[in-house]
Amino acid sequence: MNKDLYNKITDLLLFAVGFQRGDKLNIRVDFDQREVALAVSEKAYKQGAAFVKLDYSDAVLQAQAIAGTEEKFIFPDYLQSIYRETTQPGWKLIGIYSESEADVFDGLDTKRSSAYFQAFSENRKVRMKAIMDNRIPWTLTYLPSKTMAKKAFPQMEAEKAVLKYWEAVIAIMRLDLDDPVQFWKDKMIKDKKRSDFMNNLDASYLHFKGPGTDFKVGLAKMAQWIGGFDETTDGKTFIANLPTDEIFTSPDWRKAEGRVTLTKPFVMHQNLGPIPQKAWFEFSNGKVVDYGAVSGKDSLDAFFKIDQRACYLGEVALVDPQSPFAQQGITYYNGLYDENAACHLALGKAYPFTLKERNDFSDEELLELGLNISNVHEDMMVGAKDVDVTALLPDGSSKEIIKNGKFLI
Repeated sequence: MNKDLYNKITDLLLFAVGFQRGDKLNIRVDFDQREVALAVSEKAYKQGAAFVKLDYSDAVLQAQAIAGTEEKFIFPDYLQSIYRETTQPGWKLIGIYSESEADVFDGLDTKRSSAYFQAFSENRKVRMKAIMDNRIPWTLTYLPSKTMAKKAFPQMEAEKAVLKYWEAVIAIMRLDLDDPVQFWKDKMIKDKKRSDFMNNLDASYLHFKGPGTDFKVGLAKMAQWIGGFDETTDGKTFIANLPTDEIFTSPDWRKAEGRVTLTKPFVMHQNLGPIPQKAWFEFSNGKVVDYGAVSGKDSLDAFFKIDQRACYLGEVALVDPQSPFAQQGITYYNGLYDENAACHLALGKAYPFTLKERNDFSDEELLELGLNISNVHEDMMVGAKDVDVTALLPDGSSKEIIKNGKFLI
């Protein structure tokens, strides 16, 4: 990566969290992205950072724990202390990932994988809640690795595949522009207009219809559509994902009916084995009651064992089929990039910050309001050019949102 790209990426990440002099940064990073993380920390210190903490994630270490012989997985209490400290006011979180060693989980016992990530999710629940509640500014991005690139371009040699992946990322992140930060400022304003339209529409349900999909999802009455800049509970603005091309809200976990067929591989944060391909889910009364996949179903079995509420929905998002992500026609084998190429649903936890009324609601209160609670949140892509989306309104009328591959709002 050349120096100009480093500068643009670091500028974008610091802009995304609204970095200011005196801030403390927690940078979560895959080990092969150390140079980028250090470039971010160097610039942050030059701009007056009070403290920067680098947390390296290592998939190999996690795989070793799963392949071990201890019956129970133990996570020391000090980890929760770190999570509590780094989600206090004054901290900002940046994630820089690459999934460079995601394949190390293939072939591991799925029951042990599920048990490990259940314990892992429970241990980091403090941080997960702070993030999902938007208590601190946070952002994350993924940068190319050989593992990701070879999945996206299996016919290419590894080095050429990485270069091809970088070409796509540079275009999507607008790193080819002189001022990518200004582009994203302008884009957040456009996305806010779309979310405002959906909020004014006040739809009760969304109906997804396409090949293998005939699905209705109810929207939580007290939730609003979010697009553009996110906002913390104390009013600080940030961009949660870089890049991003979605508007989203919280569905009512009790109201999902029908069948959805995924239009892209189901790439999960929990590394539970082979990526499910051509997966489908059947919903009744909000719950996944049946599911399958052409391959990788064992990974789905393991996923649903992590958390008993993983079988309910926590997010519904609309993405323009004409977006640059979708137009490239690439399956990135990465949740962040793929979710910005297609409308998607998320299994698991809802975002409490989508509620019109900001409050520190208990889990019981969130469930009553229709927002799912869970220790997991996994996006699955259901949109494509041949998948139409219609909003069903309280008065019984309807409004076409996506039709024949075009966003109509």
